[in-house]
Amino acid sequence: MVAIMSFGCDTNDDQDMNPDNNPSGYFVKAKVDGKLVEFRTETLLDGAMGSSIPGVYDLTLLGARQVSGQSALAESISIILRETAPLTETSYSGLEQFEYGLKGVLIGYSLEIENKAYTTDANAANSFLEITEIKETSLKGKFNGVVIEFLSGETKTITEGEFFVKRSN
Repeated sequence: MVAIMSFGCDTNDDQDMNPDNNPSGYFVKAKVDGKLVEFRTETLLDGAMGSSIPGVYDLTLLGARQVSGQSALAESISIILRETAPLTETSYSGLEQFEYGLKGVLIGYSLEIENKAYTTDANAANSFLEITEIKETSLKGKFNGVVIEFLSGETKTITEGEFFVKRSN
């Protein structure tokens, strides 16, 4: 399932309302069913890489927008990559079960107004992540996939996904 990442309650409504006013240059963006969604508020963008289980390597990415004046998230895209080899600047795809949960690319999308959360279907995974740059301070790449809301069976197609996020570890 989609990992919940917590952020401080600080918000920058000016950045939420005007994504072009983003001095850091960091972003997560994609087309969701053909509609462009962009996240540019630096406090709501995150990327991390690590290994908490010997021989298992993780990458987590998040882009989000807050409900104006609240700490709730109005919309978010999250990506989790788990592999059994060290992560490098290459392409990853698919999702499968293994001894520590799921291995591969898991994409999540939520839209508060719909009150739904969508995620990659492990039984019919259609997910892709390309890491194009790994630096000590940032991560950059591309992604796409199909996500499903399991209660209704409704799907959303995520295309042209890109990210450039500050690395928090």
